[in-house]
Amino acid sequence: GLLLSTVGVLLTAGLVGLFIWRVLGYAPSTAFLIGAIISSTDAAAVFSLLRGRGIGLKGNLKSLLELESGSNDPVAIFLTLGLTQFLTIPEFQWPTLLPLFALNMVAGCAIGLIMGTVARAIFNRVRLDQEGLYPVLSLSLMLITFGFAELLQGNGFLAVYLCGVWLNRADFTHKRAVVRFHDGMAWLMQILMFVVLGLLVFPSQLPGVALGALMISAFLIVVARPAAVWITLWRAPFDRNEKALVAWTGLRGAVPIVLATFPLMAGYENSALVFNVVFFIVLTSVVVQGSLLNSVARWLRVDAPAAPQSAFRVEVERRGYTQGDTREVQVLPDTATVGSRVVDLVLPEEVIILLIGRGERYVIPRGKTRIEAYDTLLLFGEGESLRAAVEQILAPPRHAANIPGFDAELSVLPVSVDEWLLSQQVVLVGYGRVGTWVREALEARKIPCIIVDRDREVVQQLRDEGAAAVLGDAASPMPLAQAHVARAAVLVIALPAEPNLRQIVDSARGLNPGITIVVRAETDSDFALLGEGKDLKPICGDREMAEGLIRETIGVMRARAQERG
Repeated sequence: GLLLSTVGVLLTAGLVGLFIWRVLGYAPSTAFLIGAIISSTDAAAVFSLLRGRGIGLKGNLKSLLELESGSNDPVAIFLTLGLTQFLTIPEFQWPTLLPLFALNMVAGCAIGLIMGTVARAIFNRVRLDQEGLYPVLSLSLMLITFGFAELLQGNGFLAVYLCGVWLNRADFTHKRAVVRFHDGMAWLMQILMFVVLGLLVFPSQLPGVALGALMISAFLIVVARPAAVWITLWRAPFDRNEKALVAWTGLRGAVPIVLATFPLMAGYENSALVFNVVFFIVLTSVVVQGSLLNSVARWLRVDAPAAPQSAFRVEVERRGYTQGDTREVQVLPDTATVGSRVVDLVLPEEVIILLIGRGERYVIPRGKTRIEAYDTLLLFGEGESLRAAVEQILAPPRHAANIPGFDAELSVLPVSVDEWLLSQQVVLVGYGRVGTWVREALEARKIPCIIVDRDREVVQQLRDEGAAAVLGDAASPMPLAQAHVARAAVLVIALPAEPNLRQIVDSARGLNPGITIVVRAETDSDFALLGEGKDLKPICGDREMAEGLIRETIGVMRARAQERG
């Protein structure tokens, strides 16, 4: 991320400036000034698009893009200011720029981290009479951080950014209220900024720069950004598809438009041309890259399900050094918790049930309150205690040990399973030859998958390979519940000649009414029994084979007919 936000910005600015100078024939000063202005990416544009389309990114891609987008603005600002001074101040000397750049970055980082620590201590020690004053305190600390950094010749933007990141790592008094205030303030400032910047744009001047700006945008998207990404990430632990997505998500947003006003305010003679070109490039970037971001992420198979929404509208305000965290857990059918009273639950002493979500209403937990299937419990406690509580709540019933085929270890999905497997995943029932092909295809596309199978040796082998697998008969709700089918996107039934197909389908729908079910139907009778609907996709082997034979035969006959004229 640091390489992308420094070396990557310099490479992007240099390549774009060289293209504008040598290909479009702009003056070198104007060409490299435009390159510097559009060299940074916009984190807000990227993640607002991802959130709006309900998708996430796998692995560390999101963290990488957040770090790059949040920390590359100071470099672009410094380049733009340096070039603007060079173009407008006759006695400006380039050698003074490098030590000034080093001081600017180092001082900005140091002040940001120091003020982040100081701000946390102030929030936790200062007691204000009104909660509404804490956002005012945060604004004051932000202004002090910016001013202090500028006073020491540091980068105020970088200092404020790092101060916010460092402060967000810790818990402090009224954190939620402060975060919400700044979210609203950020939106308000973006709206205000675009209104003001819109007053600087003259639509009649845009056609004159449209062709050149489109060529610059194409070069930036296809050549400059990918080259900067591949050079800076060539030793990084990201595969080809992940690097390609990083290259595509180099959206340009509000920052380049703001930077385009710097030469305008400094009185640079070609500032109007620069502003119009940059405005057009940003518009093209958002329209082209932004509109295709979802499709590109899926095509490259690096998208992931977005984090599930909380079942509770209530929130727990954490103040100061309060220890602990909240966790939601859904009570699955056929678990020991169902039917138990709250007072009878053997939970760690450090964990309490704050609230119970039941359908569209909430239940206040009391000692005599009975837990029902599909209840969502809001727990509060510390890390290890919370994990133990979740295991206890999802434990199978005590009589399960007497059920033939039950294995206390393999019949329950471990709590240590990666969280990304438990939301919008595929639940695969049956791991024979067809099931193996399905799993391999899903893994190749990095689609999360949990396997349910009746064979103990198969499940044990899958777990040894690191796969998420549950032992049990899917005709019973328990194995499907342990595979978190309630949060799955698709259920694939790959069992051959399964007599309990209808029962498996009904069990899955009972746990997740909106799930899409893809069924392997061996015979026409299975096909007719299951039917076909919006959420049910039977695949009949004989019928699929016949369609394939017909398709190939008709293709050959058409080719022969064309040969005969």
